Amino acid sequence: MKFASFMAAGALALAAAAPASAQDYAPERVKPSIVTADLAAVVGSLGHQVIEEGEGDEVLVLAEDADQLRYILLGTACDMDGVAGCQGVLMQVQFDMPPATTYESVAAANLNFAALNVWVDMEQKSLGFTRYVVLDKGVTMANLRANVEVLLALVAEAYPVAAGEEPLSEPEV
Repeated sequence: MKFASFMAAGALALAAAAPASAQDYAPERVKPSIVTADLAAVVGSLGHQVIEEGEGDEVLVLAEDADQLRYILLGTACDMDGVAGCQGVLMQVQFDMPPATTYESVAAANLNFAALNVWVDMEQKSLGFTRYVVLDKGVTMANLRANVEVLLALVAEAYPVAAGEEPLSEPEV
């Protein structure tokens, strides 16, 4: 599986690959909004590395797990309705599209892995997996961490289906 670059080059500032600090991670802390430091703390709590962080007002981190799987955490719905920070987090893993990927294999992955949004961009030759978390009224940092864990675990299972490496099957009922 090859990881595709998926953000505009100017959107990220290159940082030395180093373990993220879990110092600010408090599992029980309720977050009604997040900033880049919060995302980095979640990454660090998982023992993953922050590869890049957003500049200025850009709330995002590009991270890598122990298996060298790269993922992005991107703050959305930022500085709205009088709330500072971002009230949503888009979690995404993106790969170069494998040759056997079809719309049918992506549809099968979506049917079998409802906790993910699996998508393909045939023009850009990209295969992606996303989860979205709404923070309205607050979620714990442990919840954010659990959502990253779900994303990464399900990508490992859904990738072969979406990539056309496994036969298409109907979801179990």
